[in-house]
Amino acid sequence: MDKKQTGSYYTPEYLAGFISKKVLSFFGDNTAISILEPSVGDGSFISQFAKNDSLKIKLTALDLNNEELKKASNKWSGKNAIFKTIDFLEFESKTRFSAIIGNPPYIKKALLKEEQILACKEIHSNENLTEKSVKNIWTTFLVKSTTLLKNNGVLAFVLPSELLQVKFAEEIREYLKNQFQRIEIYTFNDLMFECKGQDTIVLIAYKKHNERGEFFTNIQFKEELENNSYTLKNNNLLVDSNIKWTHHFLTADELNFLDNLKQKLKTVDYYTDSKPGIVTAANNFFIINKEIEKKYNLSKYTKPIIQKGIFVNGSVVFNEENILKLEQSNLPTKLLQLNENDKISKSLSDYLSIGTEQKIHKRYKCKIRNNWYVIPNISTVPDALFFKRCHNYPKLLRNNSNALVTDSAYKVNMKSDWDLNSFIFSFYNSLTLVFAETNGRYYGGGVLELTPSEFKNLPIPYINITSEKFDEFTIEFENKENIEEILFKYDKQILGQALSMNDDEIKKIQDIRTKLINKRMRN
Repeated sequence: MDKKQTGSYYTPEYLAGFISKKVLSFFGDNTAISILEPSVGDGSFISQFAKNDSLKIKLTALDLNNEELKKASNKWSGKNAIFKTIDFLEFESKTRFSAIIGNPPYIKKALLKEEQILACKEIHSNENLTEKSVKNIWTTFLVKSTTLLKNNGVLAFVLPSELLQVKFAEEIREYLKNQFQRIEIYTFNDLMFECKGQDTIVLIAYKKHNERGEFFTNIQFKEELENNSYTLKNNNLLVDSNIKWTHHFLTADELNFLDNLKQKLKTVDYYTDSKPGIVTAANNFFIINKEIEKKYNLSKYTKPIIQKGIFVNGSVVFNEENILKLEQSNLPTKLLQLNENDKISKSLSDYLSIGTEQKIHKRYKCKIRNNWYVIPNISTVPDALFFKRCHNYPKLLRNNSNALVTDSAYKVNMKSDWDLNSFIFSFYNSLTLVFAETNGRYYGGGVLELTPSEFKNLPIPYINITSEKFDEFTIEFENKENIEEILFKYDKQILGQALSMNDDEIKKIQDIRTKLINKRMRN
């Protein structure tokens, strides 16, 4: 079965060993405790529980997959255990557990069955959480597990780093703070699963504890877990601020410094109106290259479009020459824009039949259209483009072409009284790019993403420049070896003029950005 459907990403032995020892050591020797594992998978945690001979463990192990459950049961040597084939969402228990440990499935809401979605909503509602917090099944595993703990119980889960950084998880974080006296978060420099693109963390939360608060550590090597050489640090300022918990390695001084500067600046939405680009519902079908356009005689139905951020590398201006180069390279640059009253020619009909063969007309966003092939909300060409995902640095470009853009970017139009060239120039400074790191979220491989609201809330030290200065800046930007070359050259002009920052303060901002970049890129 597809792992996207089951959400199964198994826990490495050393990580299961660390979590098990950490939790079980919380309970004194010869203590009788009850443990629940709500989704046993391959039984890596059960193998670790079986090694413990100082505690009297009563084990309850659940999983939807009966075959996996049987394998896991073979790893348990004790007698006092219940292995039950059941969806944890349906599990009911009058007793409460000393510890709940595991690696819950990661399944997006869109892939859940209707009855699962209803169960998730009910579980969240019972804890006074909104439906917005039901985005992935792991959140519901977390909430339900919390309700099944004893008053002095411990929860230990392997979770996606979404818990620390995405908008919908803010509510979950607040919930955890209210439910547990002590929370420990372990982040990692390396991806620890075969789940590509998904950063993982470890959450260990104690209902009662002598040392209260939220504690963080970043693990660079698995040996740090094996020999307990890591250090957990309390970071209350981070927890009380709007900075995402991913950035727990920023000091209180750095957090205060950033916050004070942010208070002095207007944000992107003060200067611009921005919204996501065009949603085609099937880019590979609706965005075609010159060859397909010619083969099916579609030129009267197409408009130029930029499909991906990788097509605009290295500049702060995108012009007609750039779109022509992409076209000559036979890259997809033509948006098939059909209207409700268009007459369907034979060649167009032939092309549309390819879409029906691929069942594109049955996709949700196509099904709700009057005609599945008519893309709605194709608006005017934007002044500028901001690509929501990036690697080395965020990309904001002036659009001097007639090209539209997909929802890989946000369409940016200047509000009156503000100059586009000055806005783009002012955007490329170390402070704004620091907030791009702290506002956004990142994925395995170091990809940074900003949602529409995260982009709109970026602070901008806006200064006015001449068109001649922008032309000079454009040439330098295109010829740069790296983004640091631009930042180091212009930080003093932008930050000095907008915020009266001195060299030491600018260096401090640059150092914070380096720290954030190194963490995201795992340097």
